[in-house]
Amino acid sequence: MVLELPAARLEQRLAQLVRMLHTPVVLEDSRTVDVAASVGAATPRTVGSRDLTVLQRAADAALYDGKHSGRAAVASPAHTTVPSINGRRAGRPGMAVWGRAA
Repeated sequence: MVLELPAARLEQRLAQLVRMLHTPVVLEDSRTVDVAASVGAATPRTVGSRDLTVLQRAADAALYDGKHSGRAAVASPAHTTVPSINGRRAGRPGMAVWGRAA
């Protein structure tokens, strides 16, 4: 997602997004499923670039840094230098890999 947001509201909005993404879902058969999502964010101010590709890649790298914290992670300039393979972070399989027998 790409949106324009005042810097002063970034942390508040990210915390709100994480809370919303951790809301249990009630299925049609009344079973409740706990859900969770990781959130990574990057801004031109925190990353030092306005290039959308750089921002997306940095946000993805930050997401993995904060994956187990339960909070959103905001990218820094260091996140722009995380190695990738074909545009994907090393060690992160593409969708085509999922479902294959190991």
